[in-house]
Amino acid sequence: MSFEEIYKEYAENILNLAYKMTGREDVARDLTQDIFLKVYQNLDSFRGQSRIYTWLYRISLNHIINYLKKEKRYRWIELLDTKVNEALESDDFESKFNLHSNPMPPDKEIEKTEREKIVWGFILQLPPKQRVPFVLHRYEGLSYQEIADQLQISLSNVESRIHRAKKFLINKLTPWVDKI
Repeated sequence: MSFEEIYKEYAENILNLAYKMTGREDVARDLTQDIFLKVYQNLDSFRGQSRIYTWLYRISLNHIINYLKKEKRYRWIELLDTKVNEALESDDFESKFNLHSNPMPPDKEIEKTEREKIVWGFILQLPPKQRVPFVLHRYEGLSYQEIADQLQISLSNVESRIHRAKKFLINKLTPWVDKI
């Protein structure tokens, strides 16, 4: 498979993954560009022992996690300085999380979009150690074992991190139950 074919087939998936992990479109685009630059530079090192997407996904996860570790302090300071209302009113949420192709009545579509804004606002508040496994499980559909393998951590560590993420989200979303 040529680099162009890999890019055409998987760029959108990698961009979505980066966006889910960072919550910022500009960062996700930069990370995707960096990831595909790495793929281009290292394509000859792909040995074919796994599917190309598995190899690409691993490179992507490593790159995104390294970014999150490096930018952790700066990102959380910025997030703390941003008012929740401003984050929730961001246009990026609406465009990125309108995932269903089935037509929905406009009022239901608006309600769904507002719910997604609220939930993603809280997901982005999770520490990266909890957010990454949670998003991989909930939104990427990976099993706990697959996450453990991808992140190179123990299965119990994955379970613990996802449990803490769910507990955090339940606490944050409980006051919103009647509103969303």
